[in-house]
Amino acid sequence: MLEFLQSLLTGTDKIMMLCAIGLTVEYFRPAEKHQPASAILFNLIWIVNFVVMTNLAMLLVGRLVPMGVAALGGPLFHIQFAEGWIGGVGQFFLLLLIHDFCYYWFHRCQHTWAWFWAHHKLHHTEVHMNATTSFRHHWMENVYRIPFIFIPMGLFNIEGSYTVLVWDAALLWAIFTHVNLRLSMGPLTRFIAGPQVHRIHHSSLPEHQNRNFAAFFPIWDQLFGSFHLPRQNEFPPCGMTDGETTDSVWQAHFGVFKDWHSLWKNRKAHRPAATPAVVPVASENA
Repeated sequence: MLEFLQSLLTGTDKIMMLCAIGLTVEYFRPAEKHQPASAILFNLIWIVNFVVMTNLAMLLVGRLVPMGVAALGGPLFHIQFAEGWIGGVGQFFLLLLIHDFCYYWFHRCQHTWAWFWAHHKLHHTEVHMNATTSFRHHWMENVYRIPFIFIPMGLFNIEGSYTVLVWDAALLWAIFTHVNLRLSMGPLTRFIAGPQVHRIHHSSLPEHQNRNFAAFFPIWDQLFGSFHLPRQNEFPPCGMTDGETTDSVWQAHFGVFKDWHSLWKNRKAHRPAATPAVVPVASENA
């Protein structure tokens, strides 16, 4: 029993360490100065809840990934790279590109379908975005990643030595893009989603809503009309446009079910309780 309980905490130590590194880095050049310690403390407490519930959920439904791949006849695509570091790098970036494409559509659905938004908005009620915000997600989010990301990626059999590094890269990059850091990627902004690009995604300003969904490569936002190119020194305030916040662990766990209940009650009247704005026509601000 003790071993089972310990297994539910798997990953907590790594996440806490990476968050500590991120908080240290952002201290030297913060985009938002004097963030309250209470906001960081809430996220650290939530991280433990998130990890435990995610590990428990994946124990219950994780088998759906190989079942889904097999049901679709996968793997459907077999790609083998040459041995050596050149082949390894090529494999790594191809996997990142596939992951980011799947993630883009998953993330966009979270913002444009009210039933997904009801749980994803926990991530966006963060007013003081920092490294710990990376894991301010509802634990059901990884369950939804199964059909959107895990099964589609399982359809690709990409042989090489760097496959496992993609998931570590996604973890590190998630922290990097959420750090409270006044950092622009300069001429690389159109090609790599850094902290400034992702801060636009978390902006509380109406003109920034439903922009910059990609995790790694803004090319997907540019292709599908959701890219906002930050202006020089554009680091907007974060949070919800209506000022909604999440103030308790109880609300973080169960607020989604309250919203789902409201959506179900209002389904015939077409008055969803938590519908984000429609993605507007693409624009790029130089």
